[in-house]
Amino acid sequence: MSDVIKNSGKSLHVSQEVVARIIINTVAEIEGVSRIAPVMKSPRQLWLRQENFGNLRIGLVDDVLSVTIGIILRQNAKAVSTAEEVQDKVKSAVQNMLGLTVAKVNVNVCGIDKDSE
Repeated sequence: MSDVIKNSGKSLHVSQEVVARIIINTVAEIEGVSRIAPVMKSPRQLWLRQENFGNLRIGLVDDVLSVTIGIILRQNAKAVSTAEEVQDKVKSAVQNMLGLTVAKVNVNVCGIDKDSE
């Protein structure tokens, strides 16, 4: 699936997989996050052998992006400050790399990883 971004008569096609990979790589660098919360693959994803990016939803309306992401925190991480850091860094990374406007980044804390340091 590709999204079209128009800019002064030109168009850029960016797949949701590219946006998802940018977000996943950004979140992986944040100290308090253990990982993105997992979700079960849909039958369609199994059939088409599509990659599952976890609890991550991306919406694009009128060249404005919105992101909802579920994360698993490390054991001693502070939930509010970690979630705010995820919001700031995801928004910055997507805007800098793709030039898209990011209206909002919703972060859902889905659990705490007891095995992390």
